[in-house]
Amino acid sequence: MKVTFRRCIFVLIVAFLLFLTFEALITDYFSWDLTISEWGQSKDVGSVAEYDNRMGVAGAAGVLGIIIIALLWFKGWRAEAAFVGLVGIADLINPLLREVIARPRPDGDLITICRESTDFSFPSGTAMHVVMFSGFLIYLSGRLLKPGWIRTALQVILGLWIPIMGTWLIYRGVHWPSDVLGGYVYGAVFLWMIIWGFKKYITWRRAFPRDRLPREELPSTIRPLAWALRLVY
Repeated sequence: MKVTFRRCIFVLIVAFLLFLTFEALITDYFSWDLTISEWGQSKDVGSVAEYDNRMGVAGAAGVLGIIIIALLWFKGWRAEAAFVGLVGIADLINPLLREVIARPRPDGDLITICRESTDFSFPSGTAMHVVMFSGFLIYLSGRLLKPGWIRTALQVILGLWIPIMGTWLIYRGVHWPSDVLGGYVYGAVFLWMIIWGFKKYITWRRAFPRDRLPREELPSTIRPLAWALRLVY
């Protein structure tokens, strides 16, 4: 029953994702995009408004990802490190999606644009990344860390970072709210796939002894990955 319920939720999320994508293909922005953006930008946040946050895009997010992967790897959590790396691979899909959908960025004649961008807007790459990255770290912290205030604090911070980044993108006029929502939903789908793959790998690793060649036990469709699995086994 639990598995069926989760699958139903996943199907509903995918259906909503397809709906958002179709709407983004035919609509530059929604009326509620403009309403939310105008309302958000009407709020005075003082000197904080001068801070150009680059978290979640190539640069700061990439460096942080490499640091996390290195820490996990040298702590002996190699599979965990490898699957964090899959977030970066999923990130590479975002520019392709935006090129295909080709939705323009917010118009400076409608709202204030704090940082100009020349690429397309839907789905937000930053929103997509932060859901995958923070979401998977929240999942891993629940597996690797003992219950206590450190784990709780880490999960709360990572969880809050998701809406904070989305709000900031809207406030600075980088994306419409629907772009951010699309990034969240795309990120959630990829996050589900990464966690699903990680669970499958852990189940396989526990089922067979370390000295057995993984290629011999893997389904033929993924046997070419045997050498990679051997590295993180």
